[in-house]
Amino acid sequence: MLSNLRLSAVKIVIFVAGLFILAFGAAAVIQANLGAGSWDVLHIGLAKRSFLSIGAWVQIIGIAMVLLASILERKQPQIGSAINIIVIGFFLNWILDGQMLPTADALWKSILLLLSGVGLMGLGSGMYVATALGAGPRDGITLILARMSGRSIRLVRTGLEVIALFCGWLVGGPISIGTFVVVFLVGPIMQASLYFWRHQIDHFENVMMEEMIEETVSQEGN
Repeated sequence: MLSNLRLSAVKIVIFVAGLFILAFGAAAVIQANLGAGSWDVLHIGLAKRSFLSIGAWVQIIGIAMVLLASILERKQPQIGSAINIIVIGFFLNWILDGQMLPTADALWKSILLLLSGVGLMGLGSGMYVATALGAGPRDGITLILARMSGRSIRLVRTGLEVIALFCGWLVGGPISIGTFVVVFLVGPIMQASLYFWRHQIDHFENVMMEEMIEETVSQEGN
């Protein structure tokens, strides 16, 4: 029982840390002012045209996708996915409003912020996904649409990214070189991060299992 609690606690810490790192990376890309990822182009564009913050639009669109996935699958909404997007939106607002990042008042600073942000986005994404505590809304809707349409996951995800980018462009979101850097680099970095953190979690689970077996043997011996 105690081992299970420890494992759950470790997963929760990695999950929350991953979300914070992902949000910090997204904020760095936004602060770089060289464009943003497909979905953030949409979030920023909507924020410019409304009284709501970027983080609020992250939450609104994310929750809408969770609800859409629920309707398509005819199941109750996944609480983990809703918590995921709410926490990311909160962290993003906190980082941007708290001015935790330096101002990109020179090109080299913008480039540094962009590349650092992309790296952190990939790292954070791999961390929280590895815990399996709550997939992002876009991941869920991608899998559902791919299964319903019979198309590949890559094709469906690319289609969603293009739609988000086009809608973001329509509402005045920032599209520049940074947009394409995010699109091409985040995936490979996330894959490496996911492999690393899954390995770490599996290792920790094995250690916990060994401790449980030793405790059981010790109790039976007494």
